[in-house]
Formats: sequence, C-alpha cells, structure tokens
Amino acid sequence: MSTRPTLTLALLALLAPTVARGAGKNDPSSEATPDAGRPADKGAAAPAPAPSGNGASETAPPTPATIDLGKLRAEYDRLRDELFRARARAELVEEGIYASKLGATLRWKGAPDFILHRAEVRLDGNPIWDSGEKPLVDELIKVSERPVKPGPHTVTVKMEVRPGKKGEKEHANLGYESEHTFVVEVPDAGTTTVSLTADDDGDLPEYEPEVDMEVKTEK
Repeated sequence: MSTRPTLTLALLALLAPTVARGAGKNDPSSEATPDAGRPADKGAAAPAPAPSGNGASETAPPTPATIDLGKLRAEYDRLRDELFRARARAELVEEGIYASKLGATLRWKGAPDFILHRAEVRLDGNPIWDSGEKPLVDELIKVSERPVKPGPHTVTVKMEVRPGKKGEKEHANLGYESEHTFVVEVPDAGTTTVSLTADDDGDLPEYEPEVDMEVKTEK
C-alpha cells in the first residue's frame, strides 16, 4: 500500500492555516479606510463661513424718514380749529341751561425787559384762549365770556417768558415757563370776570414771576 496520498493530505492540513492568514492580509475589504479618503456625510452641516476681517455688519443702515414740518403744522392748526368749533357749539347748548357766565382778562406788565412769548388760559383744565405765536407786550387780552354751571371753577394761566429786546445778548436764549391756578366761585346768574395781571421784577437769569387775580361779578 502506497503512503504518498497520506503524506500529501497531511501537508495540506499543515499549510491550510498559513494560507488562510495570508489571504486575510491580501483581502482589500479587510483594510480600514482612512478618514481623509472617506466621502463627506450628506447629513453633516456645512462649515460656517469665515468672518470678515473688520467684523462689522455689511448691511447698510436704514435711511431716516423725512419729517414735513409744514404738514404737521397744518394738521395741528386744523385740529385746534375743530376743537374750538366743538367748544363753541357746546357753549351754545349751555347758554340755554346756565344763566351764569364767566370771562377773563390778561395783562402782562413785565415789558420791555421781559416779553410774554406765549400765554394760555384754561378753565377747569380746558384751554379757552391761546396767544399762539404772537408775543405779548403790554396789551390787555380779553377772553370771551361763556356760560358755566354755578359753583367753584379753576382758572389757570400758563406763561412762557423770554428776555425783551433791550436785554443783554448773553441772556437772549434764557427764559422760563410759569403756571398759576386759581379757584373761583361763580354765583347763580350774573357775569363773573377774572382779571389776571402778570409781572416779573427779577433780573436775568433769576426770575420773580407774579400773578395777581381780581374777581368781579355783575348781575
């Protein structure tokens, strides 16, 4: 009996692990792919762009809106006229309700050293007269009479005072605002007149505003 086939089988059995290990080393699928050669993940976020060199926003600032002072002034005058007309209509209605009336006068005595740049008279908090943009020197202002309910009422005078033409140049931009409120008792029937006299005896930039009130009622 020949022993050659038996030796051949024994050699193949001894060589099999070595062949298997060699095959594993030469198999391309068993090698790890380096990160540098790996394709980018489609789900990964793209890298943020590098900031600009100066770091400032490249967006242009918004253009400020242009204000039309002429239109604003016209709208203010229109609303004021409507308010005065509404009050005039209310007065016509009140004339048939109340027999009592209330009027006022205003005189500025601080000229020529001080000018009454603007003045306003209010009755119970509501404006009933406004000088507007016309400065007052020493003329007597008469506020029209209006029917009111008998009883206590408040009369307020608000003044904006500026230096007169004879004042020193360094004081040209100085001035002040002053507001005085008085309580007046209006009797049933008759006309009550509130006389307001305003003056200033101070020296710029110090002020000493004074407002005197006198009340007269005629049946």
